[in-house]
Amino acid sequence: MSRAAAVSVVVLSLVALSLVACGPPPAPRRSEVDLVTTAEKSGWITTGRYDEAVRLCRDLARVYPAAARCDRYGVTPEGRDMVYLVVSQDGVLSPEEAARRRRPVIFVQAGIHAGEIEGKDAGFALLRDVLDGTVAGEPLTAVTVVFVPVVNPDGHERFGPAHRVNQRGPAEMGFRTTAQNLNLNRDYVKVDAPETAALLELFARWDPVIYVDLHTTDGAKFEHDVAVLVAPLGARPDGLERTAKTLSDALQARLAAASHLPLDFYPSFDVYDDPSSGFTTGDAPAR
Repeated sequence: MSRAAAVSVVVLSLVALSLVACGPPPAPRRSEVDLVTTAEKSGWITTGRYDEAVRLCRDLARVYPAAARCDRYGVTPEGRDMVYLVVSQDGVLSPEEAARRRRPVIFVQAGIHAGEIEGKDAGFALLRDVLDGTVAGEPLTAVTVVFVPVVNPDGHERFGPAHRVNQRGPAEMGFRTTAQNLNLNRDYVKVDAPETAALLELFARWDPVIYVDLHTTDGAKFEHDVAVLVAPLGARPDGLERTAKTLSDALQARLAAASHLPLDFYPSFDVYDDPSSGFTTGDAPAR
């Protein structure tokens, strides 16, 4: 070996040893990273593009590495990474560790209809505030939250002002269906879309006890400002409907105490566009 080659080997070895000794780079300080959504900055008038969702996911994990993890669970037909954020204030950030500890997992998804996108921004704002300590009581030391900010990234990036003309904001939003013109909220059974297949695989891996699907009804003409449906509603041999009712009643009471006017059902008419037909209630069929 030549002298120059030997020196190169020594230098590279010293660099490698220094990296091992130093360990991973320290997490950036909270003040160094912008974790505020475009929605908040605009007074909830506009929503950010999909790259903001990916950045917020990764930045929350960088700033709070002991309590948050961002990962990819698939790729869309147009080549976009599908990301999710895991948050646990005591560091239970893998499905294996959650299963080992018998940790309840709450799976939250937004943007399956990408024009109904408020859940994306609200989810990031809430989880940031939990990690910041703004939300009192450290609520995520007893559960782990898995948050998928946008189930339909390709539809999200089909951005425009007229996709939901009767909806009160945002100024521009994504589209209901995917790049393949598939409605992901009608694809759980047939699983035609790669987005659905990836989502179901992620869901099975985490095995959650509560599954939250966030939609928006800004264009519906009724007085109530939020509807929270907790299933199952019908009687079951295991009595799970009683647990659902207890949770629903508690949520309705908390929302009312916070000056909301909530509903515990979705106001859909039995006969389309006919209020005299009454509301449809009950568990939704498989879709």
